[in-house]
Formats: sequence, C-alpha cells, structure tokens
Amino acid sequence: NFLKITQIEHDLKVWVKELECLYGISKEFEKSAEIDDALEACTKLLEAGFQYPENTIVNIEIGKKKFGRKIPDTENYANILVSKIFLNGKSYGEIKAYLKIGSNFLDEEKLLVDEIAGKISRLIEKEEKIKNHETQQKILKAKNETLLRLTEECYQKREKLRTFFSAIADTIVVIDRQYEIIMSNKNEIGDEGKCYKKVFDRDKPCEQCPAVNSFEFTRDDSVELQHKEKTYRLKSHPILGHDGKAERVLEVCSDITDQKIMEAKLMQSYKLASLGKLVAGVAHEINNPNTFILGNLKIVQESLHDIFPILDEYYLKKKELKIARLDYEVFKENISVLVNDMINGANRTKKIVGDLRNFARKDNGALTDEVDLNDIIRSNLSLTRKHINKSARLEVDLKENLPPFKGSGNKLEQVLLNLTINASEAIEYGEGIIKIKTDYDEQSKEVLLIISDNGCGMDEATLKNIFDPFFTTKRDKGGIGLGLSITYGIIREHNGRIDVNSKIGSGTTFTVRFPVK
Repeated sequence: NFLKITQIEHDLKVWVKELECLYGISKEFEKSAEIDDALEACTKLLEAGFQYPENTIVNIEIGKKKFGRKIPDTENYANILVSKIFLNGKSYGEIKAYLKIGSNFLDEEKLLVDEIAGKISRLIEKEEKIKNHETQQKILKAKNETLLRLTEECYQKREKLRTFFSAIADTIVVIDRQYEIIMSNKNEIGDEGKCYKKVFDRDKPCEQCPAVNSFEFTRDDSVELQHKEKTYRLKSHPILGHDGKAERVLEVCSDITDQKIMEAKLMQSYKLASLGKLVAGVAHEINNPNTFILGNLKIVQESLHDIFPILDEYYLKKKELKIARLDYEVFKENISVLVNDMINGANRTKKIVGDLRNFARKDNGALTDEVDLNDIIRSNLSLTRKHINKSARLEVDLKENLPPFKGSGNKLEQVLLNLTINASEAIEYGEGIIKIKTDYDEQSKEVLLIISDNGCGMDEATLKNIFDPFFTTKRDKGGIGLGLSITYGIIREHNGRIDVNSKIGSGTTFTVRFPVK
C-alpha cells in the first residue's frame, strides 16, 4: 500500500507540474505583447514542467528563429524529444527537448510537448490571422482612400466634362440600338426617348441615318439632311464594348444652314466672277472691231456728201445710171438711211459693250459709290430688256432729279437684275406687263424702287418664305432659291428694306426703300 500511495503521489506531482506548465504558458501567451517574448518564456516554463528540469533543455525553432538555452554538450544530451509545429497544415517549426543521458522522457512529457506545440500552432495561426487582418485593413483603407480620391476626381472631371458638353452649340446624343437616348447635352432633349422624335420631331428613324452604319460596321459616318427648311449635318461615332461591337453610338447634329448659304453665295460669287471675266473679254473683243466699223462708217458718211454732187451731175447726162443694181434715185434716197442705221447700230453696240464693262468691273464690296438709281436702271435694262420682252411689255417711269445715296453700284445692279428676271418668270403667257418705277419719299428721306408685274402672284405661304435661302417654286426649272435671298441681303446691307404685295392671279409688287443720308 505504501508503494502504491507513493506512486500515486508521484503521479499527482507530475500532473501538477504539467498543469502548472500549461497554465503558465497560457498566461504567458495572453500577457506577452510580442510572440517572440512568449516563445522565449515558453521554453523556460516547459523545462520546469519536466520530471528532471535541471537535466532538460528546451528549444523552439520557428523558421530561422531559435528560442531557448544553448546546449553545452550535445554528447551528454543525446535523448531528444521532438514535436512539430504546424501552420495551416504545413510544418512551420518544432519543439525540441534535450535530456541528459541516464534519464528517459515520460510518456506524459511527450503528450505535454505535443500539447504545447499545438498551443503554439494556434497562437501563431491567430497572430497570422491578426496580421493578415490588419494588413487587409490597411490595404482596404488605402484602397478606400484611393477610391474616395478617384471618386472625387471622377466627379470633378464629370462635372467639367458636363460643363464642356453642355456648352457645345451642336446637339449631341448617345443612343442605343433601339434609338433610345441615354444622355444628351441639351435640357430640352433630356436623357430618354427616341432620338428621331426628340431631335427632329419625327415618328420614325431618319432616312440614311448614319447610326445604322456605325452600329453595323463600327465606323464613323456622316450625312446631310433637310428639316423644316434648315440643313443639318448628322455625324455618328460608335462606342465599342468589350466584344469589339458597337453597343452605343454618339451622334452630333450640327445646323449648317448658314454654312450652306455661305457656300452657295461663294459659288454664286465664283460664277459672277467667271461671268465678269467672260463678259470683260467678250466686250473687249467686240469693242475693237466695232470701233473700227464706227470710225469707217463716219468716213463713208462724209464721203457720200462729197460724192453725191458728182453723181448728180453724171446722172443728168445718163439717166439709166444704176448703183448696186439700184436706180440712182432709189440708191441716193436709201444709202444715207442705211449708213445712218449702221452708225446707230454701231453706237448701240458700243453702249452695250460699255454696259457689259460696267457690269463686269471689279467691286470691292464697299458702299462708297454715289449711286444714281436711275442710271443703274438705264444701264441694266440694255442687258435685261431682251429677256423681259420674251414674256412681257416693259414700262419705265423714272422720277427726275432723284437724289443719290451711298452704296455699291454693282450690288444694286444685281438687285435690279434679280427682281426684273423674277418678275418676267412670273408671267407665263407672254402678254404681261412689267413696270419699273423710281420715286422719292420726302417725309422718310428714302429713294424708292418699285417693280411690279401682272403675273401669277403668290399665296400667303409662299410670301412668308420667298427670302429664305434655298426656297424656290422653280426648282424643276433649275432654280436654287438664292436670288431673292441675296437680294434681301444686299438691301439690308444698304440699310434699306423691301416690302412685297402679292395676290394669286393679280401679280406682285416689290417696293425697295433706300435711305438717303
């Protein structure tokens, strides 16, 4: 019984030492701020928990780190107890207990070392998790700060882009494949609805819509279209998705009506410049032989005065005298008339050539001429009378002593030319009357040009649009709708105004007023 009691007492002491070791190591793990300090203390506590602490040395190896006392003599500490430390299922380190020769490790001591190795594994795993968590927190905080900064930058750039976007005069919309608006730069259009309805007030997509090609072929496209008497250029640019296909299309709608007007005016200027060069060349070529003819005819006319006395004396002697197969009396009676007619014709040709030269002379556009409206009408009629006489009879009533005003003679010739030709083309059956009249309004200090015809007239709808560029009722005859538009511009340039009075079947009257300063 004594031996049994002694064994029990020994076993209890061993258990108490193990419990004290485990308790001490647990407390050390809890209170130590650094794991290295805890592991160093753990070696001492573990040595104290063995049966022969004075003969035991414990080392803990974690990676390249080693904790515990050095072994003074490896030959005397040949008994070694090893327990692996695992982290996430992989060997991470080990606990080694060295015992002097002559003693052996107890099974309970092996279990104790395994238990401590497990505690260290859990401690290191916990520390790793804490470190990973802190690292992740730092990463997330840095990412969050970066995200907040990028969000603010994105907001600022978005606002800046929207400001620029809204400031663009052209209409810009982004649409999907169903023509639904995703965003636009105009408040009146908004960010929803069909683009053709919101932009052009149409019930179906525009003909030759460029977005179709942008969606299908992922390329830029552009078309010009007419809408409510205006010209627009519609450009489309595909917005590609990750698959390289066009998911959306950005459309830019530009009002190019003024540009088209300028292009047409420029073309008209080119035509007039070419016509001026042609007219100047033709006038020069006609003027040379006409001058020669006129000079010779005057010599012939003077010669006849000297020749007729001689011929008269000869005719008294020979009554059968014939000249150019005509009896002398018939010849004498008509030759002077023929020569006078030729001189008048040559002078008329000279005047036409002079008018052509005036028409073709270079105009710098400055309103610096002293304009006599009556002189412009007289000069211009020599060019337009033949065209007018095909369809109408011309009546001219020019007020005498009409005061001059500052302007451009060339441009006012174009006004007169456009209005008279427009009047002649309004007469369909060749029995019309065109009246050109000038007057002076003493009260308003204005020179008046009144051109009227008894042609087909115009309805209210036509009257509202006759001065609009490209509006014409003669498109099938080659009209482009710029004559009256240019006329209106020239009159406004002279600070003048033009009024129109017209009725269907009763003709039209244009009244142009030029202020006299």
